Amino acid sequence: MKHNKKRNTAFLYECLVKELTKAVVRKQNGKKQNILAIIKENFKNGSALKAELDIYKCILESNKLSKDFAKRFLFESKVDFDNLDRKAVFNAQTKLLKQINETLSNEVFANFIANYKDLASIGQYLQDNTMKAKSRLLIESRVVGLLTSEKKEEVQMKHIDNLTYKTFTEKFNQTYGRTLRQEQKDLLMNYIVSFSDNGLGLKTFLNEEISRLKSGLMSYTNNKQNSKNSAVLAKTEQVLSKLDSFKNTPISENMVKDIFYIQDLLVEIVE
Repeated sequence: MKHNKKRNTAFLYECLVKELTKAVVRKQNGKKQNILAIIKENFKNGSALKAELDIYKCILESNKLSKDFAKRFLFESKVDFDNLDRKAVFNAQTKLLKQINETLSNEVFANFIANYKDLASIGQYLQDNTMKAKSRLLIESRVVGLLTSEKKEEVQMKHIDNLTYKTFTEKFNQTYGRTLRQEQKDLLMNYIVSFSDNGLGLKTFLNEEISRLKSGLMSYTNNKQNSKNSAVLAKTEQVLSKLDSFKNTPISENMVKDIFYIQDLLVEIVE
């Protein structure tokens, strides 16, 4: 059963919150203010999206209900959902989607949302009035299961404040015996927060950083004076080959460590 996640108000809200968290951690103040403005404008009290979001939240926050009460609760929630001005909600969602695409990026929708399956099930139950009886009962049974079970404690992403970052960095310095350069700090920060966005931010950073490193190394090898040193050229070619291999290699701590050393290498040969 397909589900249009971009018409799921709770999903859109969670994506924005996750994007806001990333902006705060990465100290992207401009982006943070843009996200806050979008959230405040679209989810303010009295707005169509706030009213719909409250219905989702009410269902999500309920648990350990009896099966009969859960079914009645869902029925009443569906009534409240249908009684909202559906055209106003649709138009508000369209406006929000446009703001996200134009002000931020469509990559916002690729954020990893831990409870996405629950949001999708609730969205299908509330939104789809065209499902056949069997499909409707399967979705209802799934959501009733959420309401009657005890919520498992979710593993929440801890806010990475300055103290946490400092501690992590000091441990890394002790392990590798060096003071981090700015580009290495940027790499480390993106690696630390990569679990919060399913690695999307780290992938973007690595694409740009690997390109920068390759460009620097190639400039070095193309220098006439350096081209006479066959031993150095051979080593440089090995490093370039290593960087190329990263395209087909899953991101890991070992890859991050290799890039740290290559960042140092580039600085040393340029100086």
